[in-house]
Amino acid sequence: MHSVKTREIYNEGMVSRYYIICYAVMLLVVVSAKKIKTEEEDLLQLHPVITSPAVSGPYEMVIGETLHLSCNVNKKVDYNFSGHRPIFMWWCNSTAEPCYNSSAPSLCNICINITKSGSEANTSSTELTIEHVTKANTSTYTCIAFTDDDDYSASPGNISIQVIVHEKVKPKLTVTQSVIKTIGRFVELVCIDSVGYPTTSISWYKDSHFVHSGRLLRLDNVSHHDAGVYHCSAVNRFNRVNSSVILKVQDDISESFTKYNVIVGCPAALFAIIGISVWIYIRKVQEKRNCRCMSNPSQAENENLIN
Repeated sequence: MHSVKTREIYNEGMVSRYYIICYAVMLLVVVSAKKIKTEEEDLLQLHPVITSPAVSGPYEMVIGETLHLSCNVNKKVDYNFSGHRPIFMWWCNSTAEPCYNSSAPSLCNICINITKSGSEANTSSTELTIEHVTKANTSTYTCIAFTDDDDYSASPGNISIQVIVHEKVKPKLTVTQSVIKTIGRFVELVCIDSVGYPTTSISWYKDSHFVHSGRLLRLDNVSHHDAGVYHCSAVNRFNRVNSSVILKVQDDISESFTKYNVIVGCPAALFAIIGISVWIYIRKVQEKRNCRCMSNPSQAENENLIN
């Protein structure tokens, strides 16, 4: 009985030790993961920059032109330390995952223009040139930079530019027809180019003076000063196309009618009042005469004879 009880206590102790060991191992894993994550967050990251062409959106090209892309990257270098590693830079127009890995420089079949800097270089650049581009060269080109310096992240830095290649197309404008607006209202003039390539920039002019940039021109509280001919101009690297719209501004009909009533209506009403007053006066005179005639017939006959 005593030995059985001792064995149970021993087993409970072993189970407790097992749980303690498991908990310690889990705690160690969590602490290590946090430490690794913190170390990764503290590492520097290369940030390449596309220096040419200087565009913020897609880069539009025409068939037959030469594509020239330039990319630059900077790295912090401690010249008192001799263990710096070189900067690798390359271009990719593929979405394949290996293209964005640090091992990509060895995978030449998916990389373009691999560049390697000197070990102590604090800057590096790479260029990509494609002559006589075709529609097949339409793609997203990514500049990638990597260094295996200890204080830099193992993940390469990258930046992309979208290149579009198409044949040039002359702009064709669709413009608002001539407009007649009432003074004090607003008007919207629209100028659209739906076919021009490269993309055109649209501007509005009046009497050779610049008015607005963009396809929509809105004028609030229009006056006779706003009336006239407005010219819409669509421009790209190869063409300029112009169109025009006439804006006419007229007085408010209701306001004009009110003014007419004031100018014409008031004298008419005055003449009407005078006429009615004269007519009433004549009627009263005639009524008085008739009353006298009825009261004194002989006097009325004498007045008739005299008349």
